[in-house]
Amino acid sequence: MATDPPVDDTAAPGRLRWIEEFVNTRREDGDDIAAPEQLGHWLRDRGLLPADAAVDPAGRDRAEAVREGLRALIAANNVAPVASPRPDGLDPAAGAALAALTRDLPLVLDVTGPAPRLVPGTADPVDAALATLLAVVAEAVATGAWHRLKACREPSCRWAYYDHSRNRRRTWCSMEICGNRAKARAAHHRRSAPRD
Repeated sequence: MATDPPVDDTAAPGRLRWIEEFVNTRREDGDDIAAPEQLGHWLRDRGLLPADAAVDPAGRDRAEAVREGLRALIAANNVAPVASPRPDGLDPAAGAALAALTRDLPLVLDVTGPAPRLVPGTADPVDAALATLLAVVAEAVATGAWHRLKACREPSCRWAYYDHSRNRRRTWCSMEICGNRAKARAAHHRRSAPRD
């Protein structure tokens, strides 16, 4: 049974933190779920996968498709990316791939507990873990927390973060790094633009 993540006032609240952490398993310097064993470890650490369940390469590939689809979804919660000479970290087909994959990761309404909730409708342990992550997205949409989970506007970054700002207008994972990088590029373009 999955347990809620510990409290961290910089991370997304409750189980939404799993989505933030899951999307951030891919970084510029590596991928924390590149191998089936790594994915299994990541899911077990969060109580999403039974200790005796194995992850096969196909399950790892589905997890990657879910991760990149979620990255695309949360990028839509932010304003458009800034112009950058670096390649965009978003796969343009990721949203469509996630939409197709969700048909194989069914959720059902469990009405046997104290409150109705969405639970995985599959017996496969890896698919059940991925479906649980999708249920977390549905919960976040229902509570209004989903729109605060964003991907950095810097195309080469796309790090997921939770926008704790009062006005919900934070656009960078880090103003010191990505925000300053974008501001420096904009200043350079202004200085090098032809003047009439």
